[in-house]
Amino acid sequence: MNNISLRSGALRLYALLVTCLLVMPLHAQNVHTSVNTDSITAGEVFELSMLVQLDREYKKVAFPDTTAFPPTVSIVDREQYRRSQFSDSLVYNLQYFGVDDLQIPPLPVTLIFEEDSTTLYTDPVLLYFKTVVAEGDTTLKPMKPNYEFPLPLWPWVLAAAVLAAFLVWWFYFREEKEKEEKKEPVLEPFYNPLDALEKRLHTLKRETDLPETKDYKTFYSEISDAIRAYYEELYNIPALESTSGELLRYLDVYDVDQTLAEATRKVLRQADLVKFAKFTPTLDDAWKTYDYALEFLERAKESDRTKIRRLRREYDLKKERFLASQSEEEEN
Repeated sequence: MNNISLRSGALRLYALLVTCLLVMPLHAQNVHTSVNTDSITAGEVFELSMLVQLDREYKKVAFPDTTAFPPTVSIVDREQYRRSQFSDSLVYNLQYFGVDDLQIPPLPVTLIFEEDSTTLYTDPVLLYFKTVVAEGDTTLKPMKPNYEFPLPLWPWVLAAAVLAAFLVWWFYFREEKEKEEKKEPVLEPFYNPLDALEKRLHTLKRETDLPETKDYKTFYSEISDAIRAYYEELYNIPALESTSGELLRYLDVYDVDQTLAEATRKVLRQADLVKFAKFTPTLDDAWKTYDYALEFLERAKESDRTKIRRLRREYDLKKERFLASQSEEEEN
């Protein structure tokens, strides 16, 4: 009986050890998330830290990129620290452009080992939006008495304005339309988005007197709009109507050259700080952003050469068809 009891106890102890060994790896891999604030305002930059702890050596950790975050959040920069063979961490500097509480959902973190990979998810993060309304200012103003208006004359005025507009259209715009119809068709010259971007940037530098005007908001807007217009004209991306975050996601979808995308991100980040976060740059900051735009221009000359050639070929074909139609009209 004693031998049976000892054997039974040994079996139970062995089963307990095996269970512990099987359960331990499930808890040894985890990711811890933290932020340096509990509330934010529009344009504010805050830190989001991720710490990954593993139970074995790993080859690589793939942290979330721009597309994983909400559209109101833009990545300013990030720094990764490999603390040991079994842990890794990443610190994001994020900028918020919304007007409501920010909910960052669970984000995927992929662990890549020699023979397999697995994905962990961060805890969700909630940051409250700080209002700028003065506390305690909730008093209601008394209503003023109603004002008695005389009989309205505006219907007669409106009718007279409509009649006048119709007469102007009839005697002027209709005549202009007839002239337009009689005009000979004209083929516009070839439009090169790359040349237009270069001209716009050089004109901005030549005609801007920042030390005198201090009009940084207009300066940054001109640089940002020049790059946005280039994407809209060459890539058919609705860049001028998109937010910075939306445009950067478009660049990922359209597989835009990484150097172009990085230069774009630098320009948009600085422009958004000036336009939305009321950041006042120095003169050196402004010209540094201008240099980012020049980097964009030089890289575009190399990476988009094929696209420009395709536009030129399409224009040449259009020109041939136009000249052929003109010749036929002259013969007739």
